[in-house]
Amino acid sequence: MALRAVTFDFWGTLYQNAYAHQERLELLGSVLERHKQVREMDELEAAYSHARSVWDRVWRDHQRSIPIERWLEELLGHLDVCLPAEAKRRLGETIESVYLRGDDPRPVLGVRDVLPSLNKRYRLGLISDTGLTPGRVLREVMRRDGLLSYFDALTFSDEVGVAKPQPEPFLRTLDVLGVEAPGAAHIGDLPETDLRGARGVGMKAILFLGISHREDGRKLADAVFEDYGELGALLERLE
Repeated sequence: MALRAVTFDFWGTLYQNAYAHQERLELLGSVLERHKQVREMDELEAAYSHARSVWDRVWRDHQRSIPIERWLEELLGHLDVCLPAEAKRRLGETIESVYLRGDDPRPVLGVRDVLPSLNKRYRLGLISDTGLTPGRVLREVMRRDGLLSYFDALTFSDEVGVAKPQPEPFLRTLDVLGVEAPGAAHIGDLPETDLRGARGVGMKAILFLGISHREDGRKLADAVFEDYGELGALLERLE
């Protein structure tokens, strides 16, 4: 079947990985200070690590993203801190929206150049697992960078309720794109989520090595590339 659609992972594939760890710790510390519940930086670090480990466990074992409310519950509980409901709500929104206040994250080199030509040949979709940055924020990041208009479907784990490699994010995206799985390819950097999930629903699986360098994923991939300058020709060969 001819290739009619191409979907992308977000982090480590379409966009550079970005980490707002320090900024989020500073936001947390300032809120605790305002509410007279000051904690030392090493305590904040430990609580952040604990909440992250919970997120990792749920993502890995149950293939879903936890909401910011659960993340804050784990973090504040570890600190033995109690904040008013409105303060927690505002803190959660601020933590989620960190990337709307700066230049990060940034598209992977070559993405801006290749998307216009791909958009003319294929239906384009995005299938992204989310952490502390939800889909509503990632949409705005893509809009800021002028990339949003190239995509016909955007699927985020916090909105779907499950994460890759579960079939639902892939199948929902294909349904919106109006394309059957054999006529679509998914590009991602993680073999255990992107490649396994794509192959599980019958899509072609393409491994991007430019960020993660996950050479161990080659055995699951229908094709592999490191530079976006290679992608157009690679997709033609797949067809």
